[in-house]
Amino acid sequence: MSLVVIVDLAVGDGLGLDQAREVAEVASDVGVTAIRVSDGPPGELALLDASSVAGHLGALYPGLHWIVDAPTTHNAPANLARRVLSLDRATHGRAGLALRAGDGDEVTDAVLDLPKPGLPVDTGGAARPFRWKEYARVVTGLWDGEVDHEGRFYRVNGSLGGPVSEQGRPVLLADGRDHLDWVDAARLADVFVVPRIELVDGGNTRLIDAVVSSGRRRDEVALVARAGIVRENGRVTAGELARWSVNHALDGLELATTGGRDELIGVLRSVVPRLEPSGGDTLRSALGLPVPAPAPV
Repeated sequence: MSLVVIVDLAVGDGLGLDQAREVAEVASDVGVTAIRVSDGPPGELALLDASSVAGHLGALYPGLHWIVDAPTTHNAPANLARRVLSLDRATHGRAGLALRAGDGDEVTDAVLDLPKPGLPVDTGGAARPFRWKEYARVVTGLWDGEVDHEGRFYRVNGSLGGPVSEQGRPVLLADGRDHLDWVDAARLADVFVVPRIELVDGGNTRLIDAVVSSGRRRDEVALVARAGIVRENGRVTAGELARWSVNHALDGLELATTGGRDELIGVLRSVVPRLEPSGGDTLRSALGLPVPAPAPV
């Protein structure tokens, strides 16, 4: 049984670009399902733009799939949607976006009078899940064609133009570390990442309930658990992760390590092949997801 295996790659904040190329080469050899590229903690200005890094590496390793990690903070929705769609077109349907819940951006804040009536002033990030929900609707709507939206946080009218994605639209990933409403995540995202593998309950009951409440089918949303991992005892770790995934009805795993280039390459070589990662011509097919219906408006 193959599993979705996503590997984290922090570039700029963690690895240099030359080291990232070395990691991507090994990832290509061992057949990871996707690489999730981040550029630092959510909300902080990036040292290197994750979409640019993914575009550079994608040209060198055309068989890999890419998930760009980006927060709402500092990213206007139309701009981010365009960058990810451009990457998706360049890689022939092998791209997605891990949208992180954050704050606003300079472009949007300059034209909107926020907060709007009905929404309290954001203290301690309380409004971030609501911002994520609106942002996700705008982005998926732009990927589907055209948006005419005026909401609490964003005002967007228009389209991105050009050909559509070869996978219907880029994949959207929601991260449980952002304290999102699970029903909102199930309604809008293609992938939901549980923050720690230890938090997965017996089976995927909570996700099933969220999917049913959202009006979607379970097979339209992939459930992935984030697992911190080191390269030592890779054979034992891989076996434990595989059994855990089956026992808890997970679709896959996101492997994260706090080590540098050597640690990451060690995990790729010792753990990933034993998990039998899934693959496909597009990121959506590699994740076992159907071509999506148009996003809800």
